[in-house]
Amino acid sequence: MEFHTMKKTKRTGRSLVETIDNASTKTMLTVGFTEAQAARVISTRRVLPLVEDAKQPCIDARKLWEKIGKPHGRFRAWVDHYIKPLLERPGTNAEISAKVSQGTKGRPSKEYTLSRDVAATLAMQANTLEGDDIRQYFLDMERLAVRLSEYFTVRADAIVETDRILTNFTRKRAGDQAKVGTIPKGAVKTVALECEKRVKSLACEIVTGKPPKHWRELLGGVRTVRDALDQRDLRQYQKCYDFLVDLLQSGVESVASLVETATTVYGGKVDMDKYLAKA
Repeated sequence: MEFHTMKKTKRTGRSLVETIDNASTKTMLTVGFTEAQAARVISTRRVLPLVEDAKQPCIDARKLWEKIGKPHGRFRAWVDHYIKPLLERPGTNAEISAKVSQGTKGRPSKEYTLSRDVAATLAMQANTLEGDDIRQYFLDMERLAVRLSEYFTVRADAIVETDRILTNFTRKRAGDQAKVGTIPKGAVKTVALECEKRVKSLACEIVTGKPPKHWRELLGGVRTVRDALDQRDLRQYQKCYDFLVDLLQSGVESVASLVETATTVYGGKVDMDKYLAKA
């Protein structure tokens, strides 16, 4: 293989993973959500963001009231019906902060800050269209958590594990080459990293017909082609990638031999036209 200098990067699989807190519209559509469901999740996450401490007051009650359709018509009426009883309940009152401020007409006004848990509970109790959306949102989030867990199994685990296997193998092989004088000792990391890059490029080129650079330019904003693939196509890439690593570990070093053998099994398995249509 011909080697070129490249910058070392830490592989964690982070770009292949999303959570219910940051799943994009594209990902939600990929795992089977409708556009309406995806829009509801995005919108509600802004109203009820996931926070590290769900018991700490952090959400402005008045803004929440506005976003859930202004139940009871007046903010004070809503507060009297829902928030004040919670202030009298042991264990919940600590999740509500009440402060008196100067009102717009010179009269004192009491404002409330709610914990995420309290805010979510009040939002779900709202007898408004927005309240219905909140209730549907929590059902959507349960489904999303399950589907993301299934969807990212390959992305988060299998591919990263293959990355690690390839890293260990190429570094050991480059180290052995340095010991016998085939390459300079100072070139071990460069040679190993370039070999990794080449194997991944071959996997992409074999399953899609073109190298990664070609697709990055056409798709725009995609760091690696495998980040853009859906679950079915990613599995094809994964199988080809694993196969190439297995061949390399078995002693096949010629690029021509790697390509010829892998193409017989995985050549053209991924049709990129559907991704180009969305770009």
